[in-house]
Amino acid sequence: MQALTANGTNTLQTSVAGVTGKRRFFDERRDQSFDKRLRFSVRQTESAYRYRDIVVRKQDGFTHILLSTKSSENNSLNPEVMKEVQGALATAAADDSKLVLFSAVGSVFCCGLDFIYFIRRLTDDRKKESTKMADAIRVFVNTFIQFKKPIIVAVNGPAIGLGASILPLCDVIWANEKAWFQTPYTTFGQSPDGCSSLLFPKIMGIASANEMLLSGRKLTAQEACAKGLVSQVFWPGTFTQEVMVRIKELVTCNPVVLEESKALVRNVMREELEQTNERECELLKKIWGSAQGMDSMLKYLQRKIDEF
Repeated sequence: MQALTANGTNTLQTSVAGVTGKRRFFDERRDQSFDKRLRFSVRQTESAYRYRDIVVRKQDGFTHILLSTKSSENNSLNPEVMKEVQGALATAAADDSKLVLFSAVGSVFCCGLDFIYFIRRLTDDRKKESTKMADAIRVFVNTFIQFKKPIIVAVNGPAIGLGASILPLCDVIWANEKAWFQTPYTTFGQSPDGCSSLLFPKIMGIASANEMLLSGRKLTAQEACAKGLVSQVFWPGTFTQEVMVRIKELVTCNPVVLEESKALVRNVMREELEQTNERECELLKKIWGSAQGMDSMLKYLQRKIDEF
């Protein structure tokens, strides 16, 4: 076991250094300068100073939460990012917002878990860090399950892993035509999260859900819409305008009606979702706490390095 740990540590150091030093996987060079200007503009003009990894815009009738991570790449989720999202949702739950719009800055919606952040810590105390990460996911997912106001999601680009699995926990999902959706859990060396083991089969049927959860099939925005994962798909050039037109229509509704209508749809499954979330996180803790689980993640990182 000690030899395996030593080899794993050496591989980890090589993997992390290689991934960190490479160009971001999803960013194209022609988009980088635009994304930087957009990030700077949003952070300077909106009330984002309380947060590092998200931007929060308090709009007329709704709260707009945007992933714009500095502690991770491609809007991936680590415990710090998740805590900021939870904090913003807690504020929106208590204020006069009628709903939440959840989206992202840049060309990627969310790449799921931040494996670089996670795997760096696994070498220190595998079981302790596995428990901490699994608990962070459990609390994060429960925040979406228990949120009483409608959550509208505008998916501007790729949604991977937890970034895709949380979508059915929200209420309306609008996607850019360029967005795509993938949950390649077996490739990562992990099991499903975000209640996807329950909701994906309910939404798209067992066969299609297994294609995503077991074989990592990638869905285009149109395919995701046809299978019920996405509500509507809009053209890239008018995506933001289409979203905002519909949001402004929703915020004219009575807030009590919006909240109670969501409760009628959601409350019947709330306990089942919380139990599913608990089971998924317990299994993740077990997998990540094992030598085999760590080895699978190291191999995944190495494959990503080799692709460059």
